[in-house]
Amino acid sequence: MTWVDHNALHRDTPQTWGQLSVAVTNTDDGRRYELRHVDDRDADRTDLESHADPTETRDAVRFSDDGEYRPLATAATLPTGWVLSDLDADALLQAIEFVYPASIANWYREENGELDVTHFRETAARQTGIYADVADLGRDELEYAVEACCVDGQCSARREWDAADDDEIAVPRGDGEFPCREPCSLFIAKVREFREIEASESNGTELDGASETGESNESTDSDGYRARYRSARRCGGET
Repeated sequence: MTWVDHNALHRDTPQTWGQLSVAVTNTDDGRRYELRHVDDRDADRTDLESHADPTETRDAVRFSDDGEYRPLATAATLPTGWVLSDLDADALLQAIEFVYPASIANWYREENGELDVTHFRETAARQTGIYADVADLGRDELEYAVEACCVDGQCSARREWDAADDDEIAVPRGDGEFPCREPCSLFIAKVREFREIEASESNGTELDGASETGESNESTDSDGYRARYRSARRCGGET
């Protein structure tokens, strides 16, 4: 809260936390906080859907503005059009936790040099069942996967994990306020899809109707991850 108060009050502008905007107001009863999407920072409060209880944010952020379910909390698809006002410090922290679980705790650990990072190879080695073969992902393919999933505004967290302790991934980490300490379940799931792409194309076939240019159609690649993976591969990891 000291970090939030200092930045918001001394810079005279709302603080950001991922895609959240946190405004601070001094009142006779102490400091009060307001939470909304950064894209709604300048919107009139009366034009936004008002929430009174921090728990309401849990339902408000489950779907994107396009109505798509958000399986990853830190995905940069946080919906707009809502505001949570007149919060005390405890309520603000609770609301942020609903939107970005563990983000404050991980940020705090990083600030104190205590963030425990789990790299891809270790995470992949733990996978079982249909995901067991993600451990076989090649080094270049791993970088393409990171570029497809973790950069270019795909995620609000800042990647701190690499291939392994002594094997850094040469892809931008992002500049989010809070760290990503290990490959998420969505990344692992997408890696499995990317391995299917590699296997199908090595056999001279196309997966799920992908076009000759490598772009999947909307019905099979609605989130665009496969298209970005193919783009990263074609450009040698420099999309």
